[in-house]
Amino acid sequence: MPIKSYKVGPGLLRLGEVATVMEATPQVTEVGVEWSEDVEDAVPVLSGEELAGEATYTATLTGTVLQDDLVASGLVRWTWDNKGKVVPFEFVPNNALESGITGMVRISPLKVGGAVKSRPTSDFEWSCIGEPAFADSLA
Repeated sequence: MPIKSYKVGPGLLRLGEVATVMEATPQVTEVGVEWSEDVEDAVPVLSGEELAGEATYTATLTGTVLQDDLVASGLVRWTWDNKGKVVPFEFVPNNALESGITGMVRISPLKVGGAVKSRPTSDFEWSCIGEPAFADSLA
């Protein structure tokens, strides 16, 4: 099979319900969906064998955004106003791709501020509620 790859961007990241969607795309400098695995300990049995531990998988929407100007219509303020809420998201790494990822995330407020004379950024790590999934034709 030949090597296949893509570049991240231009793409999109949208948060919230269709009627009140927050278009986060212009502020995003890095974004991805990451999975983690938690495996229970194996159970040894008398025969010397082991019953494999069950695995649980969880996903997180992670990234970095440029802090905006903190106005009511901005991303930073939106995260503060929606802290703790579970909202839908759509993420397309590159608009030329045939699919993206959709799911639900719990919003935590973004950090405000940073180093003096810098363009401040905020890192985020929002837990997916349920499992995100691939979806076609989002761009």
